[in-house]
Amino acid sequence: MIKKFKLPSGIHDHLPIDCYSRRIVEGKLLECFKYYGYSEIETPVLERYELFDSGVGKVELNKLFKVTDVDGDLLILRPDITMPISRIVCTKLSEGSTKLCYLGKSFSALENEGKLREFTQAGVEIMGAQGNDVDIEIVMLAIKSLIAVGLEDFQIEIGHVGFFKGLLDAFKICEEDREVLINSIESKNGIKLYNLSHEMDKLLPDTLSRLPMLFGGVEVLDAAEKMCLNEEMKRAVENLKAVYDGVKKLGYEKYVCFDMSSVGKMKYYSGMVMRGINKNLGRPILSGGRYDELCDAFGKHIPAVGFAIGIGYLVTALDNQNKLQKLPAIEVIVGYAPKFMREAEKYVDKLRSTGINAICSFSTDKKSLQNSKIVLGAKRAVYLDKDGEEEI
Repeated sequence: MIKKFKLPSGIHDHLPIDCYSRRIVEGKLLECFKYYGYSEIETPVLERYELFDSGVGKVELNKLFKVTDVDGDLLILRPDITMPISRIVCTKLSEGSTKLCYLGKSFSALENEGKLREFTQAGVEIMGAQGNDVDIEIVMLAIKSLIAVGLEDFQIEIGHVGFFKGLLDAFKICEEDREVLINSIESKNGIKLYNLSHEMDKLLPDTLSRLPMLFGGVEVLDAAEKMCLNEEMKRAVENLKAVYDGVKKLGYEKYVCFDMSSVGKMKYYSGMVMRGINKNLGRPILSGGRYDELCDAFGKHIPAVGFAIGIGYLVTALDNQNKLQKLPAIEVIVGYAPKFMREAEKYVDKLRSTGINAICSFSTDKKSLQNSKIVLGAKRAVYLDKDGEEEI
């Protein structure tokens, strides 16, 4: 009886046609990151559980893939790459501003709403620097990265957790109630949000109900400024205005919009947050922001900002726009008689230099070359020997 092998849920195979497109996208992203001065770093897929067991980067154990080391230690498949990079920056790199980029797989044990449990991310981190100029740079790099791969019709949606934190501080909302409100806002459950907030403070529901309306262009920031109840809310709006002004000076303001109800992971982020959105895709392509407290778990306070791009979502968005480079058909396959391998390779190189998709075969007789042509779907087959080249 032949066994039927079934993949775990949330896990996908990537066939040659998919791999070709993905590698081109990944290569363009890394090339863009490095062009703007970011050095590539690679972290291990396996980490000790302790890395994600404390601080603002804490992840619940049930959300992690777990394995046991030979000595009994609990290991996990990394749920993201930012935390391992923070570990490296705090323990192995010299102090000072560091710009890093990465490409790798992350894992989530939970599957919800069709989210993949194994996914590839490309991203950047600026460690050890803060200020409006740094936030402007990270937004600009997000824009440039998506343009570099050919994506059109996208926007970087920007918010600031300080605006919402300041609002809750103004109403003296306790930590437990904050969590409930945050979850309601993230789930866009307006009725639940209204009812919950009304129980906490009779004036809070009217204020919170205005937050979802603060979405759109730069005019949103003027409206948000009028809602400020304390200095934290004012600083948040000032930061976003400075970011917009910086992006506008460079001529890329059309790619930016604002959402003052965007709270992200409140404990994780400390300032500006952002998402890359495309109207034909139900999930963000890009997400990130400022997380100045992440390194505190390692005994060092190192401000940080960055973003990660989901390769799978980006590839889907590009495909929807017919901007994805597809695996090209093989135009010519070249075989050769023994001792003519080098001549065949030179012949293939010459064809490739003119833009023809040619490949070199290990076929040393005409029959095997003909078989290879059929298997690979090549348009032409050329055989080289002492008499020169011959169409097969």
